[in-house]
Amino acid sequence: MKALTPDEIIRILEMHKRWLINPKDGAQAMMKHMDLSGANLEGAKLQKSVLSGSRMSRAILRNANLIAADLFAVDFTKADLTNALLIRADLRGAELKGAKLTGANLQEADFRGGSMILAGGKTVTFQSTDLSDSEMEDVVAEKANLQGANLSGAHLTNANLAYSQLTGADLSGSRLDSAALVGANMEGCNLSGSDLSGADLSDVNLAGSIIEGCNLASANLSGANLEGIELSDLQKASVPSAKKETVAVISSNLKAKLEKHYVWVHSNGREGERADLQEMNLSNMDFRDKPLSGANMRGADLRGANLQGAQLVMTDMSHCKLANINLKNAVMEGVNLTRSNLSNADLTDAIVTAVDLKGPDGKPMGKKWPANLAAATFKGAKLCGANLTEANLIDANFIGADMEGIILNGAIMEDTRFDPEFLPKAKASIKS
Repeated sequence: MKALTPDEIIRILEMHKRWLINPKDGAQAMMKHMDLSGANLEGAKLQKSVLSGSRMSRAILRNANLIAADLFAVDFTKADLTNALLIRADLRGAELKGAKLTGANLQEADFRGGSMILAGGKTVTFQSTDLSDSEMEDVVAEKANLQGANLSGAHLTNANLAYSQLTGADLSGSRLDSAALVGANMEGCNLSGSDLSGADLSDVNLAGSIIEGCNLASANLSGANLEGIELSDLQKASVPSAKKETVAVISSNLKAKLEKHYVWVHSNGREGERADLQEMNLSNMDFRDKPLSGANMRGADLRGANLQGAQLVMTDMSHCKLANINLKNAVMEGVNLTRSNLSNADLTDAIVTAVDLKGPDGKPMGKKWPANLAAATFKGAKLCGANLTEANLIDANFIGADMEGIILNGAIMEDTRFDPEFLPKAKASIKS
């Protein structure tokens, strides 16, 4: 197995970058069966690259772009893939034992087993991906194929595994507390000793799964297939019997639109398609932590929707129905909320500031685009700790809003309405 020098790696990355822009100019990164163990590839643009059979153990791949990359049978043991983009990546037979995947995006990635033909015609068969003991907190793995994968002891707190294929997977001893597993196929899974407290298992297929010693405290099992499963008295007592507030189902057509938009966002517009959700009914839907930057939501109904932690940079949410929406910790730089109704909305610690504009080459233009909240209504809303620096608040209504710790540096507040007790602070922050 050949080891590449740093100069060779830099050259390959540069040619690949040019190839992504114009295939006639550069060259696709072809690094099959290479020894890249310990290599520092942080932030590398390796989408559509070929790395099959390579050794990348302990490599640093934080924030790397590996969308649609060929990672068949790659050894990622103890590699750092924090916040990496692995959307639609071929990870069949990959070794990820002890890898760090916190915050990584694994949407539609393939983790099944497979076979590889080596030089000389020898065929080597690889088992399903080994993700045992890996760190995968907050990972996004919607529709990922993890059939038969070894996830024993994995840390998957707050992970999004909705609609993923997990049949026959080993999740014994894993941490899946507060994970989203809506609609996942977990038939025949080994969940013994796992922690699923607070997890959303609605509409999950758990037929024939092993759940001995599994913690299901406060888990949502509405609509789940429990065929062949017998909950212990303790598990029955821990699962809430009271009806939960219904989360609206996202249609297959909307899912397809959103998936194209996620690719559009992550590829900076080079791939996928911007989501046009204008005037759509999106009420009570769950869009937590979703990359919705740049989407057109003008006039949409998002009442009661959950967009906590969502990325909404330059998103058009003007003229929307946003009452009771959850926008806690959302990143809303340059957002357009003109004439939207956000009564009783929760914008705690939301970032609603100006965004630095960039040109087609990705370089800063030296200009800022402020968030536009003109004539928006925030009656009874929570804005504790929200950052509205330089935002346009002309004619906005904040009567009855909780604005403890709000940041209004440089905000334009002409004819903005506040509670009388808040006026002194508001006037002190008026942009001159």
